[in-house]
Amino acid sequence: MPKHIITTDVVIIGAGIAGLWLHHRLNKMGFHALLLENNTIGNAQTLSSQGIIHGGTKYALNGILSKATQAIGEMPARWKDCLAGKGDVDLTSVNVFTDHQLMWSKEQLSSKIVSFFASKALSSRMQTVEKSAQPELFQDPNFKGALYRLEEPVLDIPTVLHALAKPWQDRILQIPADADISWQQDKNTVQSIQIGDDLEIKAQQFVLTAGEGNQALLDSLGINKPTMQRRPLQMVMCKAKDKHNALPKLYAHSLGSGSTPIATITSHLDDDGNVVWYIGGNIAEQGVGKSFKQLTHEAEELLHDILPWFEHPELKWATHAINRAEPKQSALSRPDTAFVESKGNLHITWPTKLALAPNLADSVINALTKQNLIAHSHPSPSLPQATIGKALWDTAFK
Repeated sequence: MPKHIITTDVVIIGAGIAGLWLHHRLNKMGFHALLLENNTIGNAQTLSSQGIIHGGTKYALNGILSKATQAIGEMPARWKDCLAGKGDVDLTSVNVFTDHQLMWSKEQLSSKIVSFFASKALSSRMQTVEKSAQPELFQDPNFKGALYRLEEPVLDIPTVLHALAKPWQDRILQIPADADISWQQDKNTVQSIQIGDDLEIKAQQFVLTAGEGNQALLDSLGINKPTMQRRPLQMVMCKAKDKHNALPKLYAHSLGSGSTPIATITSHLDDDGNVVWYIGGNIAEQGVGKSFKQLTHEAEELLHDILPWFEHPELKWATHAINRAEPKQSALSRPDTAFVESKGNLHITWPTKLALAPNLADSVINALTKQNLIAHSHPSPSLPQATIGKALWDTAFK
């Protein structure tokens, strides 16, 4: 039998953006929720994200408003309310890199796409940037393409993690990475989770928000469905070898003739104050399995192609492999919405996108309410607290 038994209203497992947002909301509502993490806060998909609060526009480049576009369309406004201190969680301390992004093509876009961008469906989300208002990078006379302003912010993710974790830090617990997990169950109800030989946590409700780690948790519970899929990426990073000749800050999607951006570039400062370009999009999708040498060579060629007028400084490169963990879809396609499935008092979740964390929390809280969750007082656990992981830019180049 375990030596240490603690109690709470809700156990949440996995301290990425989904677990943190839900944990923050539940405790703010007066419930006692414990968040368990066996690594560092945000260590996997969350700290691997570019910090973009998508509104779905990049999913509409084929001229069609898809289900994904509509599902995520309200998220930028939802996050902006929180950044202004008017939302479900307080994100007023978060560092906002930019309140908007850019979409550019090195050539003029087709009249069909221009008409769609100007349509009522998208006119409130994006607008043409006149030449006089364009950033310095696009002021070059050799830039002959189209430039649009996209009303979707980009956030400094470590500061998001700090803002969500700080108010309830004593309820975010570090559990050993190698600890065996087992469960006490009665028919279709989970009674408690046992961690190693020394700790048992009893709760009314249990929520899995562990991303890729959900698979091992489902296995430990003997649950076969829902099943998880992994969609891999190999992201690319670059920075000037001489920080005094740093890259300009850029938050933008490069458009081509296809229905997805050729590249998505966000800018971040490393611990030496140098600007790092973090590059996703098609190159990250197609870079899976490629060697460092091949992928970074292709990335440098890509920069020459999409920014032909810009002579970048001598660069240092890094790559970062990450799996996007999601509920399984046919043909490994991208899920459209946040996912929540309840099995008794166990709730299995994947946010599928950073931006959808508020939507996922809504769905889980609705499920918990249906289960008649009751707020109780519980003693503070005297256990180690999880700490926030390091930003990629501070580790990837070393």
